[in-house]
Amino acid sequence: MKFPTRRAVLAVLAAAAALQIGVGGQLGGAGAAIASPGSPQAYYVDCSATASGTGAQSSPFNSLTQASALTMGPGDRLLFKKGTTCVGTFKPQGSGSSTAPVVIGAYGSSTAKAVIDGNGGATAIHLFNQQYITLTDLEVTNAANPGSNRRGITVELADFGTGNGYVLSNLYVHDVWGDDTKGPTGSQGIAFMVTGDTVPTTFNDVRVTHNTLANIDRQALVLQLSTWSCRVELACTATPNWLPARNVVVSDNSLSNIGGDGIVLNTTENAVAQNNVIKGFNVRSKAYNAGLWSFNNNGFLAQFNDVSGGKGHLDGMAYDSDGGNVNATFQYNLSYNNEGGFFLFCPYGNNINEGTVVRYNISQNDSYRGIENCDGTVTGAQVYNNTIYIGAGVSQVVVNENTSKVRDVKMYNNIIYKGGSGTASFHLTANTAYTFANNTVSSWITQSPANPGGTTANPLMCNAGNASSLATATGYRLQAASAAIHTGTPVPNNGGRDYFGSIISNPPTIGASESIGC
Repeated sequence: MKFPTRRAVLAVLAAAAALQIGVGGQLGGAGAAIASPGSPQAYYVDCSATASGTGAQSSPFNSLTQASALTMGPGDRLLFKKGTTCVGTFKPQGSGSSTAPVVIGAYGSSTAKAVIDGNGGATAIHLFNQQYITLTDLEVTNAANPGSNRRGITVELADFGTGNGYVLSNLYVHDVWGDDTKGPTGSQGIAFMVTGDTVPTTFNDVRVTHNTLANIDRQALVLQLSTWSCRVELACTATPNWLPARNVVVSDNSLSNIGGDGIVLNTTENAVAQNNVIKGFNVRSKAYNAGLWSFNNNGFLAQFNDVSGGKGHLDGMAYDSDGGNVNATFQYNLSYNNEGGFFLFCPYGNNINEGTVVRYNISQNDSYRGIENCDGTVTGAQVYNNTIYIGAGVSQVVVNENTSKVRDVKMYNNIIYKGGSGTASFHLTANTAYTFANNTVSSWITQSPANPGGTTANPLMCNAGNASSLATATGYRLQAASAAIHTGTPVPNNGGRDYFGSIISNPPTIGASESIGC
């Protein structure tokens, strides 16, 4: 059954202009939720209702087929009843405006969210060639027929031009049991993607905030998978067509039990990923995955993120600045208990990674590798004022360099501390392009490189090794007698603050903390 477009609703209203309009936009005695001419309309969906309705709250739609047949306009709302479940694929129609987005959300008094269950289909929610749209307060799952290719939420533009104004907030996306495929044809919890090759297309003004993603194979959250991504930094030999997503913020999301990658930002400009918590990634995939990483971006910023519980050595590290990145910054992040390590520089083949900065982060008990290098060109990278703590029972290669490709990484003002059982060492090539200076490196770490201005003295951290969140890392502050205080080398454009928010001194203190005292 077809349901009226917003334009048709207004036509009906004009024909019924003589009728009395009652409270709440209802026609007197009719119960149909029809707004006044030009006004935004509210539509309601209750998939537990026994009969299909008109979309009024008193006569709701009762299926995703009905809800998907509606074409919405600026300011319209489509609301699913809390505590109910709709099964299948929801593919809404229509766009809002910059001042009046379409809002897809929930209504009712139940404490349980409204559920969209994809039932093993290609995707549970599919936003296609729409803009100025807000998706909020829903629960999304897609668990049936596990191991087949699928997504929870797909936001797709195909030969559209620039799509503007996307907000995904307060969503619970879970049990999306897809296959182990990644990329444009892969399985994801939330995926923003650009397809088509005729009209240059991208996203602008995207906010993905305050969502919970759990039990997902393979990738949890990816933005954007684009056919408009070719440029020299990515070793693309075709005609350059790089068209990044702009004004992108991915923040305050909580991820857990992720089969592969956690958060991936791809083909963006000045995107920000901050205040995200990832607990458990790469827990089922048989291929390479990291916690939070960026690919083919300009000016990417990752800050105040908390990543732990990465499994395996492919890749298994918390953070990654990948191929095609230019001027990425990773700062004020926490990494702990990741089996693959802390950080990855991963251009590969003829890709280029240029100008990545890794500063004022804390790595606690990450094993296998502290910093790993893929076989590609890295230029102008700086790794400074980080604290890498390797506790009892943990073994780590602090820097693993196993490539002859061009590499320019300056590593200074870092605390690298090994305590208790286990081993720590450096594995550098004979012609290493890493430059070390002013680092505090435990004397029992083997194969340590020359470190002008550095020291092997105990940095006297207050109570290191006990962080379980960004806020509980105070044990990495320094005791007043620490030799690391004000002995670092000054770094221009250092961000102005340490991990804890203290102003950076001149000369700076070595490590992630300028904060003194326990």
